[in-house]
Amino acid sequence: MKFTSFKGLALAAVLSAALFSCKKDTPEVGVDPTVVAGKYEKGFFIINEGWYGHGTGSVSFYDAVSGTLKDSVFQKENDGKGFEPASSTVQYGTVFNNNLYVISKVKGPVVVADAKTMKEVGRIPGSGDYDWRAFVGIDENNGLLSSSDGIYLINLKTLKPTFKLIGTKGQIGDMLKTDKYIYTLSQSEGAVIYNVSDLSVQKKIAGVTTGFVRTPDGSVWFTGGKNLYKSNPVTLETETVELPFTTFSTFGAWFSSAIVASTKENAVFMIKSSNGWGGGQDIYKYVSGDKTSLDKPFITAVDKQVYYKKNLGYYAQADQIVTTTMLPGFGVNSYTNFLNIYDAKTGTLSKTVPFSGYYFPAMFAFH
Repeated sequence: MKFTSFKGLALAAVLSAALFSCKKDTPEVGVDPTVVAGKYEKGFFIINEGWYGHGTGSVSFYDAVSGTLKDSVFQKENDGKGFEPASSTVQYGTVFNNNLYVISKVKGPVVVADAKTMKEVGRIPGSGDYDWRAFVGIDENNGLLSSSDGIYLINLKTLKPTFKLIGTKGQIGDMLKTDKYIYTLSQSEGAVIYNVSDLSVQKKIAGVTTGFVRTPDGSVWFTGGKNLYKSNPVTLETETVELPFTTFSTFGAWFSSAIVASTKENAVFMIKSSNGWGGGQDIYKYVSGDKTSLDKPFITAVDKQVYYKKNLGYYAQADQIVTTTMLPGFGVNSYTNFLNIYDAKTGTLSKTVPFSGYYFPAMFAFH
C-alpha cells in the first residue's frame, strides 16, 4: 500500500511547514534472530521521563536472562547522543519492525534505535514547530505520530512528515492499528477511528478516556469514565462493561493510557488511577465475558508503593505483568523505585528489582 496513491488525498492534506533530517534509513527487517543475536532482545525496555528540568530522560533495559536492570542503554550505546534538548522530556516508546521509537514531549525529538542493539538509526530532531505524543506503524514505509496539534503521516525511510490528517484537531495521544482501522485518542473528541485504506475518518466515539489495546480474539478495548468498551475491529460495534472505578483522562500532562492486554487469553489489565497523573495501588484484570473478574483487584502494590503514569506492561515472552512503583509523595521519595514482575494468570509476585534514581518511569516497551 502506498499512501501517495490515495484518491483525493492531496486535497485533504495539510502539508507540513517544517523539514526534518534523518541519519539513514531504518535497518533491514526480517533478520533471523537466531543468526543475528542482539544485546537487548531477551527482556523489555523501560521508558523513563527523567527529572524534568534536570535532564532529558532515558531508556532502561531489563535483562530477563540475568534478571538485572541496565540503565541509560541508549546513551551508553550511542556515545554523545541523547534525547536533547534538555528542556524536553521522554514520554513514550514502542517497538515496530525491529526498531524502538522513543518519543519526547515539549518540543523534543523522535529517536529511532535498532531494538536489538540500541544503536541509533534515525532521528527527527527536537523542534519548536511540533510537540509529539505517540507513534504507530502502518507498514514498512509509513507511520503516524500524534501530537499536541493533530496527527501526522511520517515517511519511515526519511523520517519526514507527508501530511497532517484531517478529521480531528487538538491534542491526540494513544493510537492502535488493526487490519482495517486505526484507533486514535483525542482529548476533545474521544476515540477517532480512521480507515487504514485512505486515512479518512470512519467513526467517532465521544467520552473515551483511555485506550487502546487488542486481545487475541481481535477485539479492541478502551475506557470512558466507568465503562470498559469492547470494539469489534471489523464492524466497530461496541459492548460495554461497567467498571468498579472511574478512569481518568491522561491529557492533563499527557502520558500513555494505563491499560494493557494479554496475548495468551482475552483479558485486559488496568490501573485504578487516583488522579490524572496516575497514582493508585490497584490493578484490575477483566477476563472477557466474566464480570466477576472485576470483583476485586488482581494486583495491589506492596506496602505503600504507588504507580506513576503508565507503570504497567505485559511481557508476552513470559506471560507476565510488569510494573514499576515508587514511594508516595514528592521530592526524595521519587528516588526510590521498584520493578515488580507478576504471573499474568494468577497475579502472584515472582520478582522485585529495587533501583534508585530520579527516573520517573513512564511506560514499558516490548519486542
